[in-house]
Amino acid sequence: MFILIAAGYFLYKKKFLGDEATQQLSNIAITLINPIVIFNAYQTDFDPSLFRGLMYALLLAFIAQTILVCSAYIMVRPNHKSAEIERFALGYSNCAFMGIPLIEATFGSEGVFYLTAFITAFNIFMWTHGVVLMGGSENKRSPKERAAETAKILLSPAILSTVLGLVFFFTGLRMPRIIQQPLGYLGAMNTPLAMLVSGATIARVGLLGGLKNKRIYFLQSFKLIIVPMLLAALYVPMELFGVSPIVVNTMILAAAAPTASATIMFSYKFGRDSGYASNHFAMSTIAGIVTMPLVLAFAQMLERLFIP
Repeated sequence: MFILIAAGYFLYKKKFLGDEATQQLSNIAITLINPIVIFNAYQTDFDPSLFRGLMYALLLAFIAQTILVCSAYIMVRPNHKSAEIERFALGYSNCAFMGIPLIEATFGSEGVFYLTAFITAFNIFMWTHGVVLMGGSENKRSPKERAAETAKILLSPAILSTVLGLVFFFTGLRMPRIIQQPLGYLGAMNTPLAMLVSGATIARVGLLGGLKNKRIYFLQSFKLIIVPMLLAALYVPMELFGVSPIVVNTMILAAAAPTASATIMFSYKFGRDSGYASNHFAMSTIAGIVTMPLVLAFAQMLERLFIP
């Protein structure tokens, strides 16, 4: 993944990728490739244990997202000039864009199957709490605008692919092979495409501002290491009560993912400091290459110590 990110960085710097092309590739990944990977994860026979694991994942996802958002309020005081950006950067992880490639590589389609629960919780929080947070006192939305935002949540590609996947999962329906095989090819593009876009985005926003800002180091250390390790300590003992280790580790990795790219998009949307948001995204993504495997290793160490 690091090499792929470096390739994206190189392609942007050498002008093989421009701003418009990077944005287009990002849109393809978010609106087409990620949903296909999610849908493909549901192309499996119905199994009560899988369904039970999904329900556990949904519960743990909402708990994790609540903890992430609340911890951001603890770490960032309201009187700080960039409080909204920092709280959003700490409270929301790149659980789909960075999470899907790593979890698919680590736990396969079953991990992606459970990750859909975290993506659902993320979207609901982001389009409710996230909008209010970044909009602030200027966010005076009309009922029509609120209805439009609610529809945007429900009709987002990630949610639609999850719902459609669940229909196929419960009914036993399968795509014909002539369609299933191309969907598999498209899904296989997820990791390289997501990492190339991440590298190009880092090249576009630059690293210098983030490298010079000690506050970003402090805040991202809390987000990428402290909170995920606390979640690991909280979640790993649940395996004693029958929760699958894949469910537990998927939820921990999703929470440990770097700052969401939506931090930049929301900064533009609500007139916040998009440069500072970009610094958080860039530094968090680079650091996440190291911290996500470390957090997973910590969770697995706890499993060896406490789970028979």
